[in-house]
Amino acid sequence: MRYWRWARRLVEMLSQVPDPRKPGRKRHEIGAVLAVTVFAAPAGAGNFREAGDRAADLPQGLLALAGCRRDPVTGRYVAPSEPTIRRIAHDIDANAADEQVCRWLREQVAATAIAEDRDHADPDGHGVIGVAMDGKTIRNTLGPSGPEGGEVKLFSAMLHREAVVIAQLRVPDGTNEITQVAALLKDIDLTDVVVTGDAAHAQHSTAVHLTTERGGAYALTVKGNQPTLLTQIAAVLPPAVPGTEDHVEVDKSNGKIVRRSIWVAPADGVDFPGAAQVFCIRRDTFDHLGNHLSKEVVHGVTSLTAQQATPEIIARLIRRHWGIGRVAGAHCC
Repeated sequence: MRYWRWARRLVEMLSQVPDPRKPGRKRHEIGAVLAVTVFAAPAGAGNFREAGDRAADLPQGLLALAGCRRDPVTGRYVAPSEPTIRRIAHDIDANAADEQVCRWLREQVAATAIAEDRDHADPDGHGVIGVAMDGKTIRNTLGPSGPEGGEVKLFSAMLHREAVVIAQLRVPDGTNEITQVAALLKDIDLTDVVVTGDAAHAQHSTAVHLTTERGGAYALTVKGNQPTLLTQIAAVLPPAVPGTEDHVEVDKSNGKIVRRSIWVAPADGVDFPGAAQVFCIRRDTFDHLGNHLSKEVVHGVTSLTAQQATPEIIARLIRRHWGIGRVAGAHCC
């Protein structure tokens, strides 16, 4: 019963997406077409043809819940056809559809995933929720401006622990994801939330927005695109020498051995809004025999204090951040 209630709520939200069709040419309401398209995906649909096939096989109860039309002769609910699904997917306002889907996802996780996603940072149980933000270019697509605009670029926000995208938008042509942080996070309550981002987001404006304007926190990696900041971070950290780490973890999955080490220091003298701690993460990869294969060193800065986040928690936040690369753009239209 709970799952039917969730599905009914999704249909309600998708019905609010603007319909690109002329009123006289509709056999199915927009909410029904979009809902059936969504229902077809977990049934195995990976393209429009398969979406049409899976839609036709959906149970009558699910088609009725989606609001599909009823055949006056047979009395059975009829799923939208593959051409209808394809046409709607091409013509729909993708940002509007994504906004409704993300709203629905946020509702579902609000009482469960978010509450369980708190990384307890101190004995009192205070913690933060990790939300990753990252951009992704969708291959073999064209933006609103056609070939001149290039491929579609999506900017997404994902809950770390649940790997659920809770906000997503299309990056306008002629700009980049750095300018879209406020727009992406506008509907997300950042109280007790730490937003993670890659080196592109190590921007003063982003840090001010997340902390001063929204009351949240950040944990950002820093690379050569911010040479002054990177130099300041390196200056207050000890050398990344094995045996002196603040925290170490070893992963022996996937046929390799990965040793992740982190060094953390107060952000004294670091000129970055809200900076409280800086960190250095070293990843050493070995084969199953122990032969060293590679080394990677990443620096970063966070507004989380030592009381809010231990080295272990900072390492966990950065590790979980990279999960967004596997799910960003997963439910774009």
